[in-house]
Amino acid sequence: MRDTSSTSGAWSKSFATHLRWIRRHRLAWLALAGGISVFATDQRSIVAGLIAWVMIALMFGASRGLALVGCGITLTCSWLHHERMEKLAEDRRRVEGGVWMDFRAQVIESPRLDQDAWRCLAKVTQNSRWSGRSERLFLYGRGSAPQWGQIIEAHGRWEPIAPPRNEGEFDRAAHMRRLGVMAECSIAQWQPLAQPHAFWRWTAATQHSFERAITRGLETGSDEAKVILAMVMGKQPAYDDDVVEPFRQTGTLHLFSVSGQHVNLVALILWGVLRICRIPRRTAIFLLIPAIFCYAWVTGASPPAVRAAWMAALFLAAFLAQRKADLTASLAVVFLTALFIDSNLLFLPGVQLSYGIVAIISIGLSLSHDLLERMSWNDDYLPRELQTSWQTRCGEIWQRFLQSLVISTSAFIGSTPLTISYFSLITPVSILTNLALTPLVAGLLGVSLFAAVIAPFSQEAAEKSNQLNARVARACMRCSRFFSDLPGAHATITTHKPTRDTIRIYDLPRGGGAALIQADGSDALLDTGNAQAFRRIVLPSLRYFGSQPYTLFLSHPEAAHMGGATLALKQLPLRQIISPVALAKTPSFRSLTQEADFDSVPIYHGQADVRITQNKNVFWENVLSTDPWDIHRIADDRHAIHLLHFHGFRLLFLHDAGAMDLAALSRRLPDLRCDVMIMGRHSLHPVVLGDAIKMFTPAAIIATHADFPESERIPDAWLRRVEKTGISIFHQGHTGMVTLEITPDGSLSIEGFLNHARCLLPSQR
Repeated sequence: MRDTSSTSGAWSKSFATHLRWIRRHRLAWLALAGGISVFATDQRSIVAGLIAWVMIALMFGASRGLALVGCGITLTCSWLHHERMEKLAEDRRRVEGGVWMDFRAQVIESPRLDQDAWRCLAKVTQNSRWSGRSERLFLYGRGSAPQWGQIIEAHGRWEPIAPPRNEGEFDRAAHMRRLGVMAECSIAQWQPLAQPHAFWRWTAATQHSFERAITRGLETGSDEAKVILAMVMGKQPAYDDDVVEPFRQTGTLHLFSVSGQHVNLVALILWGVLRICRIPRRTAIFLLIPAIFCYAWVTGASPPAVRAAWMAALFLAAFLAQRKADLTASLAVVFLTALFIDSNLLFLPGVQLSYGIVAIISIGLSLSHDLLERMSWNDDYLPRELQTSWQTRCGEIWQRFLQSLVISTSAFIGSTPLTISYFSLITPVSILTNLALTPLVAGLLGVSLFAAVIAPFSQEAAEKSNQLNARVARACMRCSRFFSDLPGAHATITTHKPTRDTIRIYDLPRGGGAALIQADGSDALLDTGNAQAFRRIVLPSLRYFGSQPYTLFLSHPEAAHMGGATLALKQLPLRQIISPVALAKTPSFRSLTQEADFDSVPIYHGQADVRITQNKNVFWENVLSTDPWDIHRIADDRHAIHLLHFHGFRLLFLHDAGAMDLAALSRRLPDLRCDVMIMGRHSLHPVVLGDAIKMFTPAAIIATHADFPESERIPDAWLRRVEKTGISIFHQGHTGMVTLEITPDGSLSIEGFLNHARCLLPSQR
């Protein structure tokens, strides 16, 4: 008898099982192979390409026809994505350095307004430089904004979208590239060529009427109105709004944009209404499918909403065709369609979360089917015919609860890798929060839809409905706050947190300043930049590096340096603020003092020679301070100059100190020396660099720079002066963020983010 391995039969059975699974889920397998091939093309990854061809080989083992189809799909997806990448790259090369252009474009989204400014996406149909191409632009303008769908004739400067200048900053250039945007354009003048098509006018009017109907009777700008508009229409509040943070910390911020969950809840609500009205199932499906697409379109047609609408349509169409509905197959068809239409969208975080979570939920429901059956409320041996109506109802409620728990847990498992990767956040409490918020959101959507339907007939009834909805919105806010305050509800997790003490000097626009000092056991933030810079640059970077500063140092009460301090107080676990002044005329400082008093965060007035310790190797000295009560001096003349002792190195932060501050410091500490000098520009009396070098004899200089305003530019004379001395200078107009890090041998490494310019100062020990 021939000898056989005890394991060969097991391997053969396992392989046959996998091939049968591929044949049963061929659409899912094809979609996965197509997605991997697009990823391999985009990242030029040999490993991903090999995985895609291994999948095709497995398809060949399952079915030769399936393998041929898979091969065709993967090659087509790769080719289409490569062509899109090449076209966009060529378009971007055309506008390098900036190009003034006369052009015609159609506005393809509702313009976003900010006081007297507006911005939107547009599709160019004609321009004065080249022809035969259609490009997407991101338009900026002032004054009146064009309408959605309107064709305009404009004159403006096309410029490439700038890459991030700070590590951890949101990469807006990459995001716009995924949206197919070739450039941004600041419009000097524009005029409409024609009124929007009737369809676009209907869309804009419907959006406006819908928004007005669901907020009628509510105070404009109230928290309740913000929550309703966010959850029903996807109109998110400002990032620094108090309403937002509890939802972010509980992993439910997706409720503030119209996603697949919203579309599914609206579909369930409408289905329930149609069944109550005793409309036949087949007719109800014919009515439900266009209603779902209408809701997704009116609320902005975001990719997750469109994905959910198509999935729901395919799922419901299965009933019309008298076929078994399959969630996985519906997702696979929509995913493949997206690959062919615009594969770049698949690299957006929101789209990845949308598809990924649905896929994990589908797998979770499939794997837990038998378990849920075993956890039935009623005895398995009790026939259904003998159950009371109460027992039957309890059993149905219990099964729905278990199914919701599986969905919520699967969503957490599926979203966690992406939330850690993109947002450095993990939210275990989201499992419970989603369970609690889902019925509340369903109720809020249901009441909003009722108010929208009833508003044309009775404004009073719509107002009463909205007042009821305001209570539901308050319940949503209280629920999110309750779960966000639970111990261990959320945590910051990042792979980018430094293992050694590090300093990061941010490069902020318009002469702003901020620095992060990450020391073992305690982090500190020196200045914040203005509110916009803190929200868009500093805060995302802090989260990227897993930093939660306890101490905030302020250099002087000027908006470009401390305008974001109030927002920092809301977003960071600050325990103390060190300020050079007690009173100031600037609105940002007054706002900070009021918010700090409300949150019981002390503000100390820094005095000369006071030492503040971060850890045994990192401590601060305030070497110069001004009268904290003298509010009549300008902000740039009310400086505190800080000397940071960092593992034996001396770093002098001059900030925007002027020549008079330098003279005062020279009289007070004539023998003051430093290894690194960090300096900005005084608005009226800038420091003479030669005098500063002579006084402090630094080995390296980090100088902030901004093209606008002109007073924030580094003078050419500075650079010529430094070249003669041999001192290493880090011009932040060229380097962007500058990182200072202690090396294992105790040296200080200084490196620029953009040009990777590097300097190494030997150990001081």
